[in-house]
Amino acid sequence: LKGGILKYLETVPNDENLWRGECFVFDGRVSVDANLQPGSFEQCHACRRALRPEDMQHADYVAGISCHHCINESSEEQKQRYAERARQMSLARERGEKHIGKKLQPREEAPEHLSQDD
Repeated sequence: LKGGILKYLETVPNDENLWRGECFVFDGRVSVDANLQPGSFEQCHACRRALRPEDMQHADYVAGISCHHCINESSEEQKQRYAERARQMSLARERGEKHIGKKLQPREEAPEHLSQDD
């Protein structure tokens, strides 16, 4: 598609639009519907996999810490870090701020085990 899927959804009227389902996006929305509104998927902050609403009802889902995909992929130390990150994100949200994580110095690279939100 020239201009990409989002451009298609933006420009083609709903009654002519052939898109079905949600489109995954690489920002905080995770997915969008045909009207470019946030979709029903969330993201596991531990493994970054997309989660359907029913995935978040699974016993292994702990917001910000694990999901059924990654419950056995991280150590207890990592889960403690994820829990602290989730706590810091919650505190920032309560203050009306955006959680930006660790700021890297120029030319400093993030260690492989850290993501942009760590």
